[in-house]
Amino acid sequence: MKYQLVALFDQNSNEFIDVIQRDLCKKYRVYKLKSDFCIPLQSFNDANIDEFTKIIQESITPYKKFKVQITPQLFLDDYSKLVGLKVDKSGYINKISRTLSDTLALHGFNSNNHKCDFGIPVVSSNYHIRKMFKEKPSCAINIKNNLPYLGFAKIERLELRKSINNKKDILIKSFPLRDY
Repeated sequence: MKYQLVALFDQNSNEFIDVIQRDLCKKYRVYKLKSDFCIPLQSFNDANIDEFTKIIQESITPYKKFKVQITPQLFLDDYSKLVGLKVDKSGYINKISRTLSDTLALHGFNSNNHKCDFGIPVVSSNYHIRKMFKEKPSCAINIKNNLPYLGFAKIERLELRKSINNKKDILIKSFPLRDY
């Protein structure tokens, strides 16, 4: 079984990203993703869930809710065939991801983190989008040319999820972050 550790947004940030998702769906004629918007941090194969959740809970206790900066660039994830918004990888999210990765590696959990950049999967890709990304060597398409950044989104909790399509069985454990 494959598990993912993801960072989830608050309600206002979800509404902000939902507007961007609707615009992308209309512009590129693609399908929306049905799940909540999140930033995948780590993925793991079969693991002892009880020990895993205990380590994560102890590792994130000093961390508070934080904001991430969303850039106006799209990325195509070849692994999952999803198009998403890039997240500025500097700051608090990078520190949390690195701390969790190092702590879990010390306890013997192997991470399958196939990318170092953070992103928010928003829509599924189609032929036209994949062709556009192949034509542009930078693998990024600007969605707003005038704005250097779309804005900030607030992360309120981390979740451990199964990588399956059944929405009822996807959540294993939620790890809320402290308030400011």
